[in-house]
Amino acid sequence: MKKILPLAFSLALLGSTAAVAASNPPVVELTPEHFAQLDKDKSGGISKAEYEQFMRGAYKQLDTDGSNSLSRGETSKMLTPEQFDAIDTDKNGELSLDEFIAQVTHDFDRHDSDKDGVLQP
Repeated sequence: MKKILPLAFSLALLGSTAAVAASNPPVVELTPEHFAQLDKDKSGGISKAEYEQFMRGAYKQLDTDGSNSLSRGETSKMLTPEQFDAIDTDKNGELSLDEFIAQVTHDFDRHDSDKDGVLQP
């Protein structure tokens, strides 16, 4: 199980691609309160399912215009243009839920060093 302390809250795991890593996204440390919010079953760890559920909710909150996609404007405070482009795999200028979830799932897996499907505080 991987320690989460260096991971940033919310869109924290969106940092795996070279373009994303080259930029300097703002990082907010995951506090015990954040961890407790994500650990819905109070197991002491954050499962991939718990993280994905949280990120689906975050996506809905970010989609302020209700278009079922995220525009550059809706993500400009969290993602650099390079980060946005790296996640926008179909290059249509919007982030679909599938693109968003694919990225955060990939990043979850990258941080789950023992591959048990759970991140620990």
